[in-house]
Amino acid sequence: MSKSAIVFNMEYKTPKNKSVGLSKWISYASQKQKADSSSIDEYNLLKDFALYSNKETYLTEDDETFLWTSNGDILKKDALAKVKDMSNKGLFWRGFISFPSDFALEHGLVTKIDFYSLTNNIMPSLIVDMGLDINNVEWLCALHRDTPSHPHIHFCIYEKIPTKRIGQYPKSVIYNCKSNIANYLIDNRKFYELRDQTFTNITGSISKNELNKIRSQRLFSDKYRKELNKMLLNFYDTLPKNGRLQYNSKNMIMYKKDLDSIIEYILLHDSVKYDYAKYLRLLETHQKELNDLYGQSDSNKNRKYYNDQLNRLYAKIGNEILQNYKRYQAMSFMDREKEFLKKHIQELDFKSRSDYVKDDTKKNIAKDLYKICTIAGLNNNQMKKVFQRWLKKSKYDYDVDSLIMSVSSLDCEMSIKEYYDALKKLGYDSTRYNKLKNKNFYRELNYKRFINQAVNHLMYELDQEEKQIISEMQYELDGDYIK
Repeated sequence: MSKSAIVFNMEYKTPKNKSVGLSKWISYASQKQKADSSSIDEYNLLKDFALYSNKETYLTEDDETFLWTSNGDILKKDALAKVKDMSNKGLFWRGFISFPSDFALEHGLVTKIDFYSLTNNIMPSLIVDMGLDINNVEWLCALHRDTPSHPHIHFCIYEKIPTKRIGQYPKSVIYNCKSNIANYLIDNRKFYELRDQTFTNITGSISKNELNKIRSQRLFSDKYRKELNKMLLNFYDTLPKNGRLQYNSKNMIMYKKDLDSIIEYILLHDSVKYDYAKYLRLLETHQKELNDLYGQSDSNKNRKYYNDQLNRLYAKIGNEILQNYKRYQAMSFMDREKEFLKKHIQELDFKSRSDYVKDDTKKNIAKDLYKICTIAGLNNNQMKKVFQRWLKKSKYDYDVDSLIMSVSSLDCEMSIKEYYDALKKLGYDSTRYNKLKNKNFYRELNYKRFINQAVNHLMYELDQEEKQIISEMQYELDGDYIK
């Protein structure tokens, strides 16, 4: 990637009144005729891609979300209110990052959220390189599309409490920022590498709270994970327990629509969506070439090549999802519970009735809790913490070490009925427990693996499609050359 395609400019301003200066920048950046006003909180790649192909702008009259911060959309009025009450003293920095439109599209900068993701990954490093305290800095951005050949990001950086008297910065700041942008755009999966380097640079001077904010800007967001988990759980609940489950099998006909929705959701993930969009464009190009070569045959009218190739990709990802279901079904009940407890027992809020009079009753519950902790594979310290929380919430007066010693046993086998009876005495009836289990069981089990598998399948299909198109183009070129 040539860094010369990335235009970066930044200057410092020393206004008489910093609040007024920032207000002017906010008003400029938020001009409706210039700025992209779509929200970065909700989007659909295919819809946006279709819009991008036919329009030179995303401007809408309904939304007013011209600006964003590291936390997402911010309304113009809220941004103005925020700077209005700040100190009038001090300086601020403003600048822009610009790309040729074809370069931006080629490197995945299509929707507004793509530009937002870029800034979230380069701004922390930029701020640190400038010698600023990241805990004392705010930044704002806006995407302008009024120059179709060069979409560009306007940004503004300022200190919450003025400390800097000189706004100059070394030339290395520009070089480092352009390098970070280039690295990010080469492959968005390098986001992890860039983020880790950022953490290394700033850990020494950043508060734990602020560091967690930056860490929360991860590729696999909680919102995405929870939605994918929900879709998977709902889908798995509808599948038959027996019969052949393959993407293109007859048994799957009535479930295929739901499975396709999950596959599409995976393909629209940040780490996959650009390659998916590229793949769709390649298929479209190839189908068009077939139409030009062979005319409107029945197969071309029905877009057979396009649909067959897309079906092949969906089948690979879909069969991975179905295989995971089969593996899950093959596990015994207690094996599944063991897997769940290993990951989530510390999240369970165990609490028993406080009106039990007999010590034997309480100790019997403690024996069951010991078995559950053993099934979860807890060590002595981990088990002690679980018991301490349970005793405190249940208002039982026991020495935790003595209690654990008195209920410890080599026999920790439990039947399904015994397991659910024990949970009920610990505050989890079957409804409450299953709700929690369904919410969490697939969290670690599925989503990253599915997405990584989808990336691998997509990379293979992309490679094959590109080779096919290059081969056909070369054949056509050679044919013209011979003539």
